Amino acid sequence: MTPPQESELSNDVELKIKEEKTGRDAAAETEKPDISDLTHFLHGTRLVTPVAVIGLFVIAFCGFLFFAKPFLMPVVLAILLNFLLKPVVKFLCKLHVPEAVGGAVVLFVFLAVIWFLLSRLIAPINDWAEKGPEHFRDVQTKIHGILRPAQKLSKAAEQMQEIAKPAQDGETQKVEIKQSTVREMIVSYVKGFVGGAIETLVLLYFLLAAGDLFLQKLVRILPHLREKKKAVEITHEVQENISIFLLTITGINSCLGLVVGFSMWAVGMSSPALWGVMAALLNFIPYFGPLTGVLILGFAGLVSFAGLGQALVPPAIYLACHALESNFVTPMVLGRRLTLNPVVIFMSLIFWTWLWGIPGALMSIPMLMMAKVFCDHFKPLAPIGELLSG
Repeated sequence: MTPPQESELSNDVELKIKEEKTGRDAAAETEKPDISDLTHFLHGTRLVTPVAVIGLFVIAFCGFLFFAKPFLMPVVLAILLNFLLKPVVKFLCKLHVPEAVGGAVVLFVFLAVIWFLLSRLIAPINDWAEKGPEHFRDVQTKIHGILRPAQKLSKAAEQMQEIAKPAQDGETQKVEIKQSTVREMIVSYVKGFVGGAIETLVLLYFLLAAGDLFLQKLVRILPHLREKKKAVEITHEVQENISIFLLTITGINSCLGLVVGFSMWAVGMSSPALWGVMAALLNFIPYFGPLTGVLILGFAGLVSFAGLGQALVPPAIYLACHALESNFVTPMVLGRRLTLNPVVIFMSLIFWTWLWGIPGALMSIPMLMMAKVFCDHFKPLAPIGELLSG
């Protein structure tokens, strides 16, 4: 038998050992790191890294588009004109005309139409350019007579000029504008325009004469049958949508130009053909084009007519024709299949105008439509395609 004192001592030792073990376990649990926080941190890191990479890629791509403008703009413009003229070449091919000959004929007719329009518009454009300062003074006088409060502003401006005049004893520094600098700028711009136009026309002819050669080579390169079918499907859909859109918009804008031209002739405006062609060309640029047309015709109305009521008739007619075309004619002809989100159209217009100027504004919608077709055919990009649709 164990003495009572020894048994009590052993029990006390066991209790102390259990208490120390329990304390160590509790301390270990309190010092243990929170795995859930670490998991959230790693998950956030995995999300941030692709977003940062995509952002850097977008910035680099925009920079590439900006600096590669002299090369990319003729290429993109030639591709879009190819979509516009290719259906005519295909129609000639059905009549047993070779694609090379058909492309040359179509391109020649296209250039002949442009030259005919330019030859008819050069005289009125020169006339308005020569009389531009006189027209500006006339419009300023009419506006000054209509807006009497503007006289107060002019008097205040004169007072500010008197205050800002330097002392009489000081020498006035004269600033001279060198005419050679302006001429050099104009000559360089004309050279760049002519060079880009020649490159575009040559490339356009090769695209029209080649037909489906590039598509056939692409089909041969792709290894799998599913990829071949998808490439053919995407190419045909892009060509069909862009061709239908460009042909339809060109026809609608031409009709709009005819209506505006006859309307300007009916109200007594000089050079009605100029205003008709202007209305047709500006209608290719959404939002900004019609607004510019209203301002130009308002200015021309103030020059051509004495009264304010008569001067407002030309821009009112143009605005009414554009409202009828944009709200009824174009949606009825194109339908819902080729509609895009108006917000995305406006953002694309601002982006391409900032990037490539007026040519970028003209090409913004076709490029947006091509992007939508690509997004619709790839599942990872399907949400972007849904965002682009109207």
